[in-house]
Amino acid sequence: MTKGARDRRWPRGLLAASLWLVRSVLPAQDYTWWNEANDWDGVTHWSRYINFSPYHLGPNGLPVPMLATGTIDTTARLMVGGELHFSEGDDTQALQTRLSLPFAGDRVALQLEWMPLEHFAMDTVTRDERHARDRDGEGYSTGDVHLSTLVQVLRERDDRPGLMLRIRLKTASGGNLEAARHTDAPGYSFDLSTGRWFTGSGQLQRWRVQAMAGFLVYQTNRTDYYQNDCLLYGAGAVADLGDWTVEGTVAGYMGYLDQRDRPMVLRASVGTDRPHGTEHRLMFQGPLKDWTYTTISYTLGLRLGGRVFGTDRER
Repeated sequence: MTKGARDRRWPRGLLAASLWLVRSVLPAQDYTWWNEANDWDGVTHWSRYINFSPYHLGPNGLPVPMLATGTIDTTARLMVGGELHFSEGDDTQALQTRLSLPFAGDRVALQLEWMPLEHFAMDTVTRDERHARDRDGEGYSTGDVHLSTLVQVLRERDDRPGLMLRIRLKTASGGNLEAARHTDAPGYSFDLSTGRWFTGSGQLQRWRVQAMAGFLVYQTNRTDYYQNDCLLYGAGAVADLGDWTVEGTVAGYMGYLDQRDRPMVLRASVGTDRPHGTEHRLMFQGPLKDWTYTTISYTLGLRLGGRVFGTDRER
């Protein structure tokens, strides 16, 4: 054997020895516990056991979209916040971000929403009910990116409400399907929303009613139904108290697969009303149907300059 051949074999031998050492020190993951807990048939891939429904996922898996208001905020904003989700078998803490960029006056806007990080801790009952493959039920995950296009169909005036179209795309960027946190599958929704301000009296400077109706679709992991088609809805009211606003809404969607896929939530929030500066908002969300989490969240809103992307109109 020539010296060159021996030199070429030396790195290969070293690599083989390294791989053998790693395999010896780090034993393979044993999923016997999962096979027994879920009566695995020995053939079906484990991901088919995960139930793609809002009731059987983490709070950021298939959430109820926020109520659209019928009008576009003409100020570009960056929203950063934290959420505490409480349920009987799963407590989750998450960071949330949202970027809103208006274009062409107040006729079009883009919104980008992303949950960059969440920490979760499930008990074994919830873990097995969701067929999760995370043995200790605790860990971290990233969320889906939601990209929305808002179109102001009709501007709000004193004699008529505004009308806005929202088209929302859910990407497949969410992680940790093994722990039943996200679907790792796309989806989309579109809705029409309307709203109008009315003159108040005394401390109540003005008040508003708003509602939305639309369609929400998400991809499933089933072979008989490849997607779930849902009716999206919501309604609420806002009280403007000058420096503060108080809001209450009910929102949800109705799927047709009959797998706890009709979540409905109640939301109440209080926040500052500072269109030209930093905003603060505290929100409570409670479950009404097919939802297990009670949520408390805080959001900080940062205004991104004055005239942005052709928008210079002030509220």
